[in-house]
Amino acid sequence: MANKLQKNKSLSFLQAIKSLSRDSLSPIYFIYGEERYLQDELIQKILELAVDATTREFNLDIFYANEIDVEKAINISRSYPLMADKRVVVIKDIHFFKANAIKQLDNYLANPSHSTCLILTYPKKNITGKGIQGLAKNATAIDCRELYEEETLAWINNYVRSKNMEIDVQAVYLIYQIVGNSLLNIVNEIEKIQINIHPRNKITVEDVQTISSITKQNTVFELCDAVVEKNFSKSISILNNLIKRGEKPTTIVIQLTKHLVNYLKIKESLRLRKYSMEELRSVTRLNPFFINKIKKHVNNYSVEQIRRAFSHLATADLHLKTSYQSPRLILELLLYRIIKHQR
Repeated sequence: MANKLQKNKSLSFLQAIKSLSRDSLSPIYFIYGEERYLQDELIQKILELAVDATTREFNLDIFYANEIDVEKAINISRSYPLMADKRVVVIKDIHFFKANAIKQLDNYLANPSHSTCLILTYPKKNITGKGIQGLAKNATAIDCRELYEEETLAWINNYVRSKNMEIDVQAVYLIYQIVGNSLLNIVNEIEKIQINIHPRNKITVEDVQTISSITKQNTVFELCDAVVEKNFSKSISILNNLIKRGEKPTTIVIQLTKHLVNYLKIKESLRLRKYSMEELRSVTRLNPFFINKIKKHVNNYSVEQIRRAFSHLATADLHLKTSYQSPRLILELLLYRIIKHQR
């Protein structure tokens, strides 16, 4: 039901941005998905269209569901704007509302004030629960999901351009590898680079490497690289860094598995004399930057060793979910078996 609702009714972030206009604002927006940066960007865009900056102090209210009485928020939503045509009311994280509060909101949605833009945010991937589904169904629903790899790379390019800067292609790939697809973290990284290279306005791969080494926090991607390189001591060091930072052990296993799947695909493709970047991209869906990194170490493991590694990964995943052993010990043993022991 929830998936059907999202498929049939929701707009994507890009569709929503393109369709927003001052003359066609919806009285209710239901903005959901895991990418909070996109949620905030949408809220800001709606606010710019709905309320003039000079009257915003009187016509903007932002609440969090775990801190506000829903009746108060509804009463404000029904009140007339001051010295303006519209007011904006934002209620964030509505998954914290109890069933009674959801019901009151649902009653408001059945007969909303058209002089108010009520924005509800729900920071989850899927719309679940009958009450929440009802709210989404009666609103303009917008999906702010996490971006896929290609979308994130394009977003980095566009964001840098919006700051009147340029960026090398390899620098884009490296930022993605270091930071992942969290847009807020990407923005923070770009801002650090921008400050450090001023007055230059072009970001190079060397800039990314320099700045990331200054404020370095190891990533799962770096752990994957170290495993492919067969660098055991480096792998253990990165693993300890990740665990101290609170990275989920099961996420580490998942990412290692994905990386070794792509390693095996590239190894098999090269064995079949499929050397072109187009062929390698078609089987891995990776960018050339990541494919070239794997190709450098494609002879470090045999096919049989990679297949045994998958068995070790499955065992580690099971132990993480069922064993009383410490996750650190389970993962250290996993790395030893993949890199050193190979039996």
